[in-house]
Amino acid sequence: MRHTLIRRAAIAVGVSALALPFAASAAQAAPTRQAVSGSTPAWATPANRAGNPSSSQRVDVQVFLKLRNAAGAERFANQVSTPGSKQYGKYLTANEFNARYAPTDDSVRAVRNFLRQQGLTVSGVGQGNRYVEASGTVAELNKAFGADLHTYSYRGHKLRAPGRQATLPTNVGNLVLSVNGLAQTGPLRTPFHHKVVSNSNAAKTRSAAPKAAPAPAQCSNFWGEHNQTMPQAYGRTEFPTYICGYGTDQLQTAYGVKKAIATGTNGAGTTIAIVDAYASPTMQADADRYAVDNGQGHYAKGQYSEKVFKPFDMQDECGGEDGWNGEEAIDVEAAHAMAPGATIKYVGAKNCDTGLDAALNWIIQNHAANIVSDSWGNLGEDIPASAIAAEHTIFVQAAAEGIGMYFSSGDSGDEVTAGNTPSAQPDYPASDPYVTAVGGTSLAVGSDSSYGFETGWGSTRAVVDYTQDPAAYTQAPPGEFYGGAGGGTSTLFDQPAYQRGVVPASLSQQYGGAPARVVPDVAALADPYTGMAVGRTIDGEYTLQTWGGTSLACPLFAGIQADASQGRSTPIGFANPLMYQLKAGSFRDVAPQRTPVAVATPTGSSLVTFDRDSSLFTAPGYDNVTGVGSPNGTSYLAAAAGGSHGGHGGHGGGHHRHH
Repeated sequence: MRHTLIRRAAIAVGVSALALPFAASAAQAAPTRQAVSGSTPAWATPANRAGNPSSSQRVDVQVFLKLRNAAGAERFANQVSTPGSKQYGKYLTANEFNARYAPTDDSVRAVRNFLRQQGLTVSGVGQGNRYVEASGTVAELNKAFGADLHTYSYRGHKLRAPGRQATLPTNVGNLVLSVNGLAQTGPLRTPFHHKVVSNSNAAKTRSAAPKAAPAPAQCSNFWGEHNQTMPQAYGRTEFPTYICGYGTDQLQTAYGVKKAIATGTNGAGTTIAIVDAYASPTMQADADRYAVDNGQGHYAKGQYSEKVFKPFDMQDECGGEDGWNGEEAIDVEAAHAMAPGATIKYVGAKNCDTGLDAALNWIIQNHAANIVSDSWGNLGEDIPASAIAAEHTIFVQAAAEGIGMYFSSGDSGDEVTAGNTPSAQPDYPASDPYVTAVGGTSLAVGSDSSYGFETGWGSTRAVVDYTQDPAAYTQAPPGEFYGGAGGGTSTLFDQPAYQRGVVPASLSQQYGGAPARVVPDVAALADPYTGMAVGRTIDGEYTLQTWGGTSLACPLFAGIQADASQGRSTPIGFANPLMYQLKAGSFRDVAPQRTPVAVATPTGSSLVTFDRDSSLFTAPGYDNVTGVGSPNGTSYLAAAAGGSHGGHGGHGGGHHRHH
């Protein structure tokens, strides 16, 4: 199927076309140049312009090349991923895929020669001939690509981007899909995690409060163990306190996989790749200690390994290494918690921008894993269409090889409520139809580790100001939106066939026109107030902290997928076409609670109400907070392992929305 420009990119192209009288005059001297479609982000507008980068500033770029027969590659990826297809499970190796679809050596040579002729430094070629790496000054890039680079103010950042579509000579432009790095999108990517503030810190922040303020809430080891007295809300004054942090045993039991793991269905023989930026120097030791402390014993020799791309760069733009190191700890420990027999392969990118694409490409070119957990993404879909097209080809190749790509759906609900985007939209790459988007839930685990209830992760917070009125909230509960699972209707992609007949038209056609891709696909625990205890070394001391976010949900689900994959004749691969067909009972339908559920926070100064996720909502059946639901223990393992399916046929992929 043919890819076309997405709606927003098409609008951006129109704007850029109005600004191209310079290109028209240049065309008389060089009539063979053409635009690299979608290379200007929607936010690169005159109103946002904040200056110009230094002409001598050096910039790294990845010039992504087009696949040969990209439509054929997608058709093949759909066939091998869809139960009922004659090709189901008959995956290609990386070499076989590249022989059919990858850019040729001649194409790479043409692009490389052009870049060198423009005075750029060519530093390498991505495996599979997927891209050419190069660098140059801003002045050199402007000349080579006609980029007209400026600096723009967007979401609190000063970001570099082309003021008009990049252009290339036609003989080269016909080969090029994207020039990643011209637009500085890395700072818009973020790990999707939330941490609960510890009691010690809370006590410090409360030191000036009057005696009327209660002591900071004592956290609970299971749901309802302790209560906190708060001003009246929902007809009561006693509320459960937040969870100290569930452990491995509690999560395995609540999700119904503990017995299966104990009897050997533990992910053995599978490999889970964890992709983040940078790398914690203490990760292996921390992961091993965490496993031992949670009764899982030491990692076996070779069970944990790392592939780290250096030298690291863009630490300031990417929010610093520490935040990514915390993400790494969540991902590694959560995946191992649910699949203690699986091999964990950590892949650390050199930065949060082009480095993440290089890390993903390394995985598919070396088939480093069959399950890939990615707890990061863009806040919304506002990145250049050409960059999305480039990443999309990576996900297509992954599906063709039988590699499942799992992405956190995000932590800011519909994004517009959190002030991150001008309109409601899901996050990319979670919205790509060839990845599995993992949404989030709030999970209550009982005193015997049993499953209590689960509802959509969406939090509002009502605050008590004890320096003013200790008997009232500053805003009546439920209060203001505080965070929740990402999701919603894509503005980029048409509805994939696997969602037909499952996703309500009220969601898929929310914006009118043809049905669209809706996020997420599945869900697992994400609420930090019912979060997981995570161990890592901070300032030389091993410390337990309570973490949540869809950063937690994604590796938890990836671990369960490893359990389900064990013993299959072929890997699950791209899971969505299978999961949307599984028999009833494979997933728990995460529905809204009939009465509000609230929890007291660590400071005792606010009340968090569950299942309030911006404009997104949980509902019976598929919803845009939890997808088809959370995995239902051994029922899910058996169905996914056997590939049991029922009522929905068709191919698995989707395509870009037509303008």
